[in-house]
Amino acid sequence: MLTLLKFSTPECPICQTMATFDAKVAEELGLAYVAVDLRSPDIYRRYRNVLLKQYPLKRELQLPTYILVDDPEGEFKIHGDISGGLPESMFRSRLQELMSSASTGH
Repeated sequence: MLTLLKFSTPECPICQTMATFDAKVAEELGLAYVAVDLRSPDIYRRYRNVLLKQYPLKRELQLPTYILVDDPEGEFKIHGDISGGLPESMFRSRLQELMSSASTGH
C-alpha cells in the first residue's frame, strides 16, 4: 500500500494549516498516512532513511514535506514528494499525479 509520510514540526504554521486537510485527503485517496514530527526522536528515527534518500543534505527541505512511498519501514520505493504549503485542491491534484505516476511505474 502506498503511504504518505508528512515531515513537519509543531512550530511550523504552514504545517498546521495543511494539517486541517492533508490526512483527510490522503485517506480519501486510499493512502496510508503517517505524520512524522521531526522533533520526535522515536518517530523520526523510523522514517529518517526515507527523508535522507530524497533529501540527502536536507538543504532543499521545506516544511511540510510529503513523501509518497511504498513500504516505508522496509525496502521502500519513493514515488515523489510535495513540499511547502498548498491549497487543498492543489494538494489533492498533486497527490493524484504522484499516485498516477506510481501506478504506471514512472
